[in-house]
Amino acid sequence: MTQPLVQFVDTNAAIICAETTLNANVQELYTFIANPAKHCELDGGGSVQKLLSQQTPELTTGDRFTEKMFLLLPYQMTLTVTRAQKNQFITWRHPAGHEWGWELIDHHDGSVTVRETFDAREARWGRYSLHPIYKALGMYRRNRKNIALSLAKLHRTFK
Repeated sequence: MTQPLVQFVDTNAAIICAETTLNANVQELYTFIANPAKHCELDGGGSVQKLLSQQTPELTTGDRFTEKMFLLLPYQMTLTVTRAQKNQFITWRHPAGHEWGWELIDHHDGSVTVRETFDAREARWGRYSLHPIYKALGMYRRNRKNIALSLAKLHRTFK
C-alpha cells in the first residue's frame, strides 16, 4: 500500500495540520518556504498574490513582511515571524493572532517530512476568540483544502 501524498494530523478543533514526505534537500526546502517572495508559489488557496516588502531575503524570528492578498477583495497584510530555526521550522502570525507554520524533519536519507499548520487558538478580536467566526465562515474547511494543495505544490516544485 502506498503512503498518501498528504496525511492530516489535526490535534485540536482550532488547528489544521497536515504533512507529506518529499525526496528533497532540507536546506533547499527551508530556503523556499522561508522566502516570502515565494509564498505566492507555495499558497494552495491562491490568496497570496505577491510580496510587497520584507526585511531580509530569508525570514528569521522577529522579521516582518507585507504581502498583497486577495480573498473576495484585495488587501494587504503585514505578518510577523514568531519562530524560526534554519532548516527546521518557521511560523508567522497574522494581525488577528492566528499562525501559519512549517516544520521540516530531515530523515538524513534524502527525504524530508514537511508539516504545515494553521493554528487559530490565539486568534482574537479584542478579548473575543475568533474561533467560532472562523468556523462559521468555513475557514477551517477551506484551509484544510488549501494546506493539501500547498503540500502538493511542494511535491511538484521539488520533484
